[in-house]
Amino acid sequence: MKFLMDLPGSTHVLKTLDAQPIAESLVANKLTYLIQACGDVTYQNDNTRKHFQQTFLIVAVDSKWKIVSECFRLQIPHNS
Repeated sequence: MKFLMDLPGSTHVLKTLDAQPIAESLVANKLTYLIQACGDVTYQNDNTRKHFQQTFLIVAVDSKWKIVSECFRLQIPHNS
């Protein structure tokens, strides 16, 4: 919990959002979606705007949505 509390604050600006259903026959007959989001993030201790991409796989379990997989990536250009 201390680790999470020590993370800097951030502001996200969502630019694109896409959600695609996954065939229930492939995921044990559970309602499942793949969600992809892209945008900009600014961290409290660094005012440089950075591009991000985030992917979620969510599943309906007992009338609640559960995140079963999540990947967050900063899209920082490689400087040669």
